[in-house]
Amino acid sequence: MNFKGRIERILDSISEKELDGAIIIGGSNIFYLSGTDAASALIIGPREKMLLCPRLEALRAQDEEKIGARVISYTEADVEFLEDEDIIKGSFLEALIKTLEIAGLKTKKIGITKEKVSTKALQKLEKTYGTAKPIDEVLKQMRRVKDSDEIEAITKASRLAEKALRKALYSMEKGVTEGELAGIILHEIHRAGAEPSFSPIVAFAEHSAHPHAKPGLKKLEKGDLVKIDLGARIEGYCSDMTRTLVFGEASEKQRQLLEAVLSSQQAALEALCVGVKGKAVDEKAREILRNKGLAKYFNHGLGHGVGVDIHEPPTLSPSSKDSLLEGEVFTVEPGIYIKGFGGIRIEDTVVLTSEGYKTLTRFERELW
Repeated sequence: MNFKGRIERILDSISEKELDGAIIIGGSNIFYLSGTDAASALIIGPREKMLLCPRLEALRAQDEEKIGARVISYTEADVEFLEDEDIIKGSFLEALIKTLEIAGLKTKKIGITKEKVSTKALQKLEKTYGTAKPIDEVLKQMRRVKDSDEIEAITKASRLAEKALRKALYSMEKGVTEGELAGIILHEIHRAGAEPSFSPIVAFAEHSAHPHAKPGLKKLEKGDLVKIDLGARIEGYCSDMTRTLVFGEASEKQRQLLEAVLSSQQAALEALCVGVKGKAVDEKAREILRNKGLAKYFNHGLGHGVGVDIHEPPTLSPSSKDSLLEGEVFTVEPGIYIKGFGGIRIEDTVVLTSEGYKTLTRFERELW
């Protein structure tokens, strides 16, 4: 990952806005720019870059960061310190203000990501520095289009998730619980040295009507719908996919509904092109279901961006204002959820290309 290149892009952007430095507080933006999520804040100044983190995270931040940043820790505890610790005694906000002084930004014009900042902290910062200019949109736009390294990481995460899903499917037998299959998925991901991008969703029969069902003690029976939504995280990047199948022979109703959702997804995929509105792609999927009398059971948006976060821009939904850009990675996941019957979702992650799209998840879709 070209973390230093990302810092250069931020510096160019804040220079265009006539700002002297930037404060990135909390959240995944810090990882995106530095390679570590151990810090509470990243300060980008004219002289150097600094990561401010709780004392117990200092060593991890030093080991993980990829931009040559100075790591400064903070604590409010009145305890002994190591002789070589770069540490500030005080609260996070007190340490942040001190770090800004060290960075030569005490009287400068500052850009800040406001999303993760409390109102109280923002008011204190602005009292000290004047109005802090929001730069959240700068990061949002930077992160939307993925480069080849990012796409490769998401692809690796997709391959691992597919391996975990196959292991879970091989382990399906009458009486196995949702929780046991979820545990198998987690085991496969962790034994590969990775982590899940979210807690896997495994739901049987009528329980699958919950879009975000929590795996429980429900036991698998012949004829049950089985919905599995999972993802892995590799090199800080997520994957996301869902498959729905029938344990045993599918009923005619199950088959018809599964095929309807698959047709809905395919229609959406065929509508993908650079510049298309996310709202329009969602409507293509919804139209297929509407023609079959099923749109009322599709109770969420069609898709979301995938990257460092499992949910990030763009969105594909009835209320989306996004136009899709070449290089964006996002999910296409139509679903229908019927109380007392169950839920069906088929989800793949794709990257938008100049010629249409490339599917990053390649696990077979027709599992009935």
